[in-house]
Amino acid sequence: MGPLTAALSALLAADIGATTARLKRNAFLWAIIGLLLATAYVFGLAATFLYLSDRYSPIAAAAAIAIALAVTALVLFGISVMLQERDRRLAEERRRRRQVQTNLTMLAAAGILRKQPLLAVATAIAIGALVGTGKRRARRDDD
Repeated sequence: MGPLTAALSALLAADIGATTARLKRNAFLWAIIGLLLATAYVFGLAATFLYLSDRYSPIAAAAAIAIALAVTALVLFGISVMLQERDRRLAEERRRRRQVQTNLTMLAAAGILRKQPLLAVATAIAIGALVGTGKRRARRDDD
């Protein structure tokens, strides 16, 4: 069992190393892309300001850009609030469904307990064994 465990852990370490290297590379590339896009955004704002200041006064151009950015921020804020509300509703629906499933399971368990007590005891022992093994595994993972 020792050589097999060593081989599997070496394979796992190689996969983790490759994944980590790929994630670092992607993070670095996305950081550069983000920096370039932010720079392009700033130059786009500057070009828009220069164009508008030629047609109107510089104060009107700056005010127009500020208003456009504020309206865009408010729209994005509204979208964010709507998405959070939708996520909250979906989470509430999932919680409600889980409660219904738990209630149905408890009703079924009560029915089994009344009609077949031996089967209910065996099921309880099996569930207890599964829950007990899961807790031991969790403790080992923490160490």
